[in-house]
Amino acid sequence: MKNLFLLVAVLLTILTPRDMLANSILESFTITTHNVVVREFTESSIQLKSDNNSYFIKLEPNKSGRVVFGLTGIGYSSTAKISNLWFGVRITGYYQGETIQPIISLDDLNREIIIEQNTVKFQWISGSLPVVFDQRVDSVNLQFFNSYGLDVSQYLGIQDLRVLPLIEVSENPQLISCEYNNIMIGIDGSSSIDKRERAMISNQLLSFVKKSDLQKDSSTLCIMEFGTNILAVDESAERDAQIKTVKRYKKRRNHRSKETSWTNWSAAFDEAILRQPDIFIFITDGWSNWDGQEPKSFSAQYEHLIEQCNTLKACGTRLVFVTSGMDNHSSSRSNLFPFLNGNLTMAVHEGLLYGDASLNDVDLIAMQEFSTLRQFKLTSILECPEEIAAVDGR
Repeated sequence: MKNLFLLVAVLLTILTPRDMLANSILESFTITTHNVVVREFTESSIQLKSDNNSYFIKLEPNKSGRVVFGLTGIGYSSTAKISNLWFGVRITGYYQGETIQPIISLDDLNREIIIEQNTVKFQWISGSLPVVFDQRVDSVNLQFFNSYGLDVSQYLGIQDLRVLPLIEVSENPQLISCEYNNIMIGIDGSSSIDKRERAMISNQLLSFVKKSDLQKDSSTLCIMEFGTNILAVDESAERDAQIKTVKRYKKRRNHRSKETSWTNWSAAFDEAILRQPDIFIFITDGWSNWDGQEPKSFSAQYEHLIEQCNTLKACGTRLVFVTSGMDNHSSSRSNLFPFLNGNLTMAVHEGLLYGDASLNDVDLIAMQEFSTLRQFKLTSILECPEEIAAVDGR
């Protein structure tokens, strides 16, 4: 009988894969894996290795809140000669038995990635691809696979895995007057924006500066360029000075350097909070990946950036985002919405850029490339709505 008991114990040890056991490696999560080894981990990041063409990881937060993280592509190795190898991950959340879909959005660095509902397909992930669950989940399942099958060792990472509280998104202020005393434009000056796109943005800004209403209202226009930190800030109420500012931006060499290799939203928002403009138009093609003195993923900055936008809106500043290659073109959900007006965010996508838009109605203008700006006059978002014009006596 004793020998039989030992035999059963041995069989259970053999038949129960060690990677099926829960690994409580983070204070905030319980992690269960299948066909994959957790190679390294910190308090917020995990590096995975698998020799299988399909493997699985389950994340269970130990406290209530929203789950955010970034997917990172570390690489692969194989004894076979493989061409056109791609990887995939299917991401699904659950809350009390109900399926919760994530919000996955790209940026200029990851335009080759394909997103099909909750599945991401890629050959490589540059930087960190942000994944956000905008509501509570009690578990998140990630099913990984590749196009080749066996004989491929995959190395992938989950970065800045965290549980965030349900953040209250402040309402984007409506304009109550057509006399805009202080207009601020923040422009992404990182090296991902090429010379052609810089020229396209400059042409729109020149039209914006030359708009007669700006001069009639004696509006101050501030143009700020940011990269790793603030690159330039020019402010003036004089048209000639404003035009010179735009031309300096257009001519500025956009070579890759430490100052232009990264995108720092936080520095741009801090500058806007300091100046408290009536309108802040924020132009970017990439998620923030630098904060303070070091690289930091968008997932790690997510909560702080929303708080900065809430502070800016509390000052009475209306936010308008103009983005390239970032939005997932969903009419109801986007990683950009919490910075603007939450689920009430009014987004104008590329296919609708021919139409007129009022600044009071639009929070987000989303396109695939900044070259699309030529289809849309940026000045149109400053057209005075009839009901406000009547009050102003226009």
